[in-house]
Amino acid sequence: MSEILEKLLLPLPDIRSLPSVEAKLIIAFRLAVVASQNSYDCLDHLSERLGGRRAATRILILAETIGAAWQEPFQIGRPCSSLTTPDEIWLVAAIRLAAGDNRPGFDSLSHEMLGDCERERIYHDLGNFVAAYSRPRG
Repeated sequence: MSEILEKLLLPLPDIRSLPSVEAKLIIAFRLAVVASQNSYDCLDHLSERLGGRRAATRILILAETIGAAWQEPFQIGRPCSSLTTPDEIWLVAAIRLAAGDNRPGFDSLSHEMLGDCERERIYHDLGNFVAAYSRPRG
C-alpha cells in the first residue's frame, strides 16, 4: 500500500493527545464558530481562554474569514468532544506555519482548497491572530 494511502487510514488524533496549546486553540476556535453561528457574545470567555481581548477578537475574525473562504462548511467538533476533524488539524498546521512565518508552507498546505485571494486573507488573519496570541499578557 502506498504511503499516502497508509496515512489516510490513520485515525485523527484525540484532542487530549495534542500539545495543550493546540488543544486550547482548537477548543477556542470551536467556541468562536459556535458563538458566531448562534449570535452569542463569547468575547469575555474567549479572552479568558486566550489571554486577552485582542487574541479573542482575532480568533473571531479568523473564524469568519475561514468560514467565508471554505468551499464546504469548515468541520469542527462539538465543544465537548475529544475527537478532532481534518479541518481542525489543518487549522493547527496553518497556525504553526503562520507562527513560523512560513508562507510557502501555508500555500503548499492550502493551494488545492483555496484560491489565491482566500489564501492571502486567511494567512493575513492567521498572522494577526498569532501576533495577538503571542503578546505578553497584561
